[in-house]
Amino acid sequence: MNTFLSELSEKEKGIVNQMRALILKMDIKVIENIGNIMSSKNCFIYKEEGVFKYGLAKTKNHFSFHSMIMYSNQEVRKFIENNSKNLTIQKGCVNFKNVNNFSLDLFKEFLLVSAKADFSLVMNHYKQKK
Repeated sequence: MNTFLSELSEKEKGIVNQMRALILKMDIKVIENIGNIMSSKNCFIYKEEGVFKYGLAKTKNHFSFHSMIMYSNQEVRKFIENNSKNLTIQKGCVNFKNVNNFSLDLFKEFLLVSAKADFSLVMNHYKQKK
């Protein structure tokens, strides 16, 4: 299936693919698929036991990393808020105009903090809805 990668420069593709690889390396519980996040189509979706955990998307104006961990865990949210520059932090996502704005080192550290957070409450909540 076609993803937003086809719209990117070679440099941007390289960085996005490094981010994808880091997600799978840092959080071995997730599985990558292609799907939609809000109004963004053909994004990279990461689920743990069938429950949405992360998403990597490209909108018309910016890139976006969605995180249910950040949405549900204040410590993870504080970590990214305290360490971000050139990033727009919302309830459950980090938006960045340029792939270089979210450094791979910070992204890796954010994933490490996220992977250590308890995700079971979120998973149980969504599994009960099914």
